[in-house]
Amino acid sequence: MRKLGALTVLSALVFISSCAGVRIGRPSPLKIAASFEAAGNPDEAVKVLKNASLDPDLKPGAKREILTALAELYANQKDNLNAIKTLREAAQTGDGDPFIGLRLGEMLLREGLIAEAIAEFIALENRGVKTPSLLLGLGEAYYKNGRILKATGYLEQYLKIYPDDKKAQLMLYESYEASGNYPASRNALSGCAAILAEEDFALRMAMNWMRDGNPDEAVEELEKIKADFPESNFYLALACYQKGDLDKALNFFAQAPDSLADEASFFRALVLFELGRKAEAYPIFKKLALKENYSRYCAVFVK
Repeated sequence: MRKLGALTVLSALVFISSCAGVRIGRPSPLKIAASFEAAGNPDEAVKVLKNASLDPDLKPGAKREILTALAELYANQKDNLNAIKTLREAAQTGDGDPFIGLRLGEMLLREGLIAEAIAEFIALENRGVKTPSLLLGLGEAYYKNGRILKATGYLEQYLKIYPDDKKAQLMLYESYEASGNYPASRNALSGCAAILAEEDFALRMAMNWMRDGNPDEAVEELEKIKADFPESNFYLALACYQKGDLDKALNFFAQAPDSLADEASFFRALVLFELGRKAEAYPIFKKLALKENYSRYCAVFVK
């Protein structure tokens, strides 16, 4: 979603206000606030606009401009709750400006108020608003809400307009992945490779191939990062396990780093059990059974 700096918004609003004849004969609050912000004093800018918004003689249009600019100042200070409150107040001045609704939806989303963000975006959609920002907002909101199919639809529409948006590509990849559309998720993942570290990209691609039932492709991806990414040994072991190459799996699980020691031990015990080496597997299961995350899984083997 495109973001405007408060100074940009203020400057634009100053121009609009001057054209509308707001406060002719003396500097407008918007212009004064813009000067404070340009001087690196956003707190004074907030104070000016907050006081100006309380003027009982303000016309609705002028009040809306002041409140919108004030909300941007709050947003730039990461004071999301005051930004939301101010945008809601601006929306009550009438006019139904979709910019205010879109910005309010963005701020609600930023603050984690997903259901409220969806409601705001849907209200705009029902009014016939059709902008890339709205498509992205709905896609991201539904994605965060776990409503994957809806998220996918909006993200696909948005990416037809802005195909180079890597953040949206990443969300689309994860949406496809969650819905089990692995070929589509690979395509989306390839589209956002530029914003991922090499090992992150390779690991995501490898796990995608494994979920899609193709461990050979997963091994190929993981071999690219094996030398510089020790964690790849664990995932190589998983791919070998999926292939049924149990001896290789044992070897790679033994090379897993400390950060994945418990996971590697659990799968190593599984492999030993499948190989008929139950006497070796049993002590591992028994030890892991004492840990909360593994007790339920290991209980089957230690009875």
